[in-house]
Amino acid sequence: MVVDPARALAGRREAGLLELPSVARMAAVLAARCREPSWVRTLVPALDRFRVLTRTADLEELLAQARAESRELTEAPAPGGRGAVHRVGPGVADRALAAFARELDGYPDAAVAGLAMGPKVWFRLGGVPVTWRPLPARSPLAPLATSADPTARLVLLAMIGSGLRLAELLRLRVGDLGSLDADGWLVPDPEAEPLAVRYRQRLGGHTTERITFLSYHARAASLADLHRRRLAGLDTGPDAPLVAGPRGQPATPAMVAGARRRSTALIRAGSRLNVELCRTTGDFFRSWGLPGSRFVPRTGPDLDADGGAKE
Repeated sequence: MVVDPARALAGRREAGLLELPSVARMAAVLAARCREPSWVRTLVPALDRFRVLTRTADLEELLAQARAESRELTEAPAPGGRGAVHRVGPGVADRALAAFARELDGYPDAAVAGLAMGPKVWFRLGGVPVTWRPLPARSPLAPLATSADPTARLVLLAMIGSGLRLAELLRLRVGDLGSLDADGWLVPDPEAEPLAVRYRQRLGGHTTERITFLSYHARAASLADLHRRRLAGLDTGPDAPLVAGPRGQPATPAMVAGARRRSTALIRAGSRLNVELCRTTGDFFRSWGLPGSRFVPRTGPDLDADGGAKE
């Protein structure tokens, strides 16, 4: 099933960006490669936030400049005729992302990373090999989902927001982590940020390759777990399991049962909170009335006693 980008953004102001060819293509690739429509709804608005905060009047022109620079760097010979030149300093795309980070100064690192996903994916799918590494940001006050079991923490965080099912997560290898190329295919790189994930969706006897993204905190948990395993002399190469047991073997559902129970409890708690919030809001407006129904004009220097304009 392919997500319809227009339907995913129906009723949202950012849907107007789909009129731009580069944004329409980004949404189309995400719709075809991702199972969850939430990535279209998340990344297109994030790109719009980038456009507004960096005061980019024309996204297509910015992308064209970045593409032209990328082609020049790829085609131009290096001194001595030994291949392509190496760029000195950040290029058009990296400078635009740096400007975006400056406008988000003071935001937590996870928030900056989440918003930067939009332009980073847009640049990559637009044919610009922009850097996929964290942008400057302040650190959060406290880490999420602290646990004495690093494997359980990785499982818990990796399932939040990614749409991955536990069986899909446990089948992943380190080589399934990375960035994206211009067609939305994975480029292995476990340190990429945002961190794309290639997984296999099994449905009706068929297997389809999909992509999703891990959150900023899940990426940090993955890097920490891989570092721990390297120090222990365990395999962390492309074929090594992302979620591993104590001896580096692929983890089984039984090994991560605690993380699964905690994930289920969090989902239920969030659902109950959402229901209670909706019920409380509805009860308030049933007693108060519709928004604006109790508005009473106040007298002022330009109003008469009845709230009308003075002649």
